[in-house]
Amino acid sequence: MIDSTFVIIVAGTFVASLFNAAFSAGGALIVLAITSTVLPVQAIVPVHSTLLIGSTATRILFFWDYIDWTLVRPFIVGSLVGAFLGARIYVALPEAIIAVAIALVMLVAIWLPGLSWRPRIRHPWAVVGFIHSFLSTLFAYGALLHAVILHTGLDRRQIVGTLGGCLAGMSVFKIAGYAFYGFDYRPYYAVIAAAVIVSFAGTAVGKMIVDRLSEERFRLVYRVLITASALRLLYTGLWQEGA
Repeated sequence: MIDSTFVIIVAGTFVASLFNAAFSAGGALIVLAITSTVLPVQAIVPVHSTLLIGSTATRILFFWDYIDWTLVRPFIVGSLVGAFLGARIYVALPEAIIAVAIALVMLVAIWLPGLSWRPRIRHPWAVVGFIHSFLSTLFAYGALLHAVILHTGLDRRQIVGTLGGCLAGMSVFKIAGYAFYGFDYRPYYAVIAAAVIVSFAGTAVGKMIVDRLSEERFRLVYRVLITASALRLLYTGLWQEGA
């Protein structure tokens, strides 16, 4: 039976997929905002991952030729460990402190003038995959990958496709981790299936937008969306700390 919750989630997933394909950012927070208002608290984070997997998978399909697999492969390896560890303890850590820390890292990484990310460790993207997936599994939003990828030299289509490849693999591990540790997805099968279907349409519309954007405008919108995400996390963390 289709109810208002079903319609709200599916419509929100369409909009999220459009944003993710057009600007490679914003979709996760759109879905998080919607699910936090219509789902039980204990279901928000696990269901969030399933609703986004359609968006990430369709980005792989539409942007396949632009994906940087040298970045994606190690990220997925790191995310396997991060997702399962995060699923095991995702309710045990102080969310407020983590939210503030993530927000500050995002703001510095996205706005620091002239920043060029050249890490000196052997497998940097595996480390990014572990940290991003661990935080995303705990709090539905990892943030680190989005902040650093803008400084890799990839163009706008490469950013969209590469993020899709990274996040699709991470989502599979997150879902498997939640299910392994006891979350029951069965009541949400119908809305998940519908969300995956509409993600194709949202991504198709988003691709038409990104194809018409200049590189400069894409990066400006991307920065604004990531900044908005960071400020939301910062507000959430400081508000929880003071509550």
